[in-house]
Amino acid sequence: MRTIAFISTIVFMNLVFTPDSSAQSNDCLFKNPLCFYNSDILTYLQVLHKNQQYEQMLPYLSGPEIDGLSKTQKVSKLENAPFGYQMKRSGIKEISKSEWNLTYSRTIMGTQENFKIRCVTQNNLCTVYLDQQAWRMIFR
Repeated sequence: MRTIAFISTIVFMNLVFTPDSSAQSNDCLFKNPLCFYNSDILTYLQVLHKNQQYEQMLPYLSGPEIDGLSKTQKVSKLENAPFGYQMKRSGIKEISKSEWNLTYSRTIMGTQENFKIRCVTQNNLCTVYLDQQAWRMIFR
């Protein structure tokens, strides 16, 4: 009887304390637009914006609309950007292994509309590509 209990304990300990290698190999946090703490990139950025954590938003933004600005200018631009509307991701299209188009739907003043953003991976980090048109679509 002791032998069965001992073997059962050993098997249980191996199951509990053996790391899951498949979970480690699939670790994609921040590497694609859907791997942002069980959310997506724009929803994650909106949470940061609502909590006034503008500097934490900066690594996830790229493109000509903000690349030429200093860190202070970027933060100031984000502080003044309206980004409090409700939105929901309604589609995703993978263009390549490092580029995606995401479609969102939002309701502003009783009007539902769809908009698209482009995400790219740079230095193993997914970012929202912001040109002038994308800035106006997201921050409105």
